[in-house]
Amino acid sequence: MLIKRLLVIVGPLILALILRYSFLDLRFIIVPFILALFLFILILKNFIKEKFWSKDFLYLSVLPILLYVTTFSFLTIISSSLLRNIVIIVFALFIVSYLEVIFTFFYRPGIYKAFSLENLAGVFAIMIFFLLALNLNAYIIFLNLNLWLLSLILIITTSLILAQLLWINKIKSRLKYVYLLVINVIIVEFFWSLTYLPTNFYVNAIILSVIFYFVWGIFKNKLTNTLNKKLILHYLLISSILLILIIITSPWT
Repeated sequence: MLIKRLLVIVGPLILALILRYSFLDLRFIIVPFILALFLFILILKNFIKEKFWSKDFLYLSVLPILLYVTTFSFLTIISSSLLRNIVIIVFALFIVSYLEVIFTFFYRPGIYKAFSLENLAGVFAIMIFFLLALNLNAYIIFLNLNLWLLSLILIITTSLILAQLLWINKIKSRLKYVYLLVINVIIVEFFWSLTYLPTNFYVNAIILSVIFYFVWGIFKNKLTNTLNKKLILHYLLISSILLILIIITSPWT
């Protein structure tokens, strides 16, 4: 038990160090990426008391793994060492928080706070989606990748995020996969539309993330039969304020 408690801190620290020194020689960047991914999966398996190929293990591990992949991808397009270090530190803190919640859930259920996993999954989902949108928009500019290919990556990753959120929130509605499809269609349509705006990829990623936040929030409450006018106004107000702030503060070229 002591080892697991130490691993909550030591594990993310080791991952952060691997990420930090992964970019010393870009010719071999795939090696530390695979090494850290393999190590990360072992760390998650050490905490999650489920069989490796079980549905529960896959759902509990998919978000932190997606966070790792999208973070590593983002690091490849960052030129500033300071920003790269900040991103790595933020990533490590996210993983520490996740391992801490997983630890209390499985090994200290008496002090586990209800809905901690659900709330943390929501935060992870927004962060992952933002990094995903950021990476895809950057690839359009820097690598001139095919928009259809990027859209496919967007759909697959968004579907994984949504599937995990549906599972962690225990949504059993038969319509959940219909909503998953609808959300994907909305997101892809906005993704395509934003590529034609004279904004940088950071702005596009923030706008798309706000849209994801709004759509998922509305649909989740609809599926759980908790949607009401107050909640709609809540999501609409927050999303509108964020979008207005982005529009008026962003450079348009």
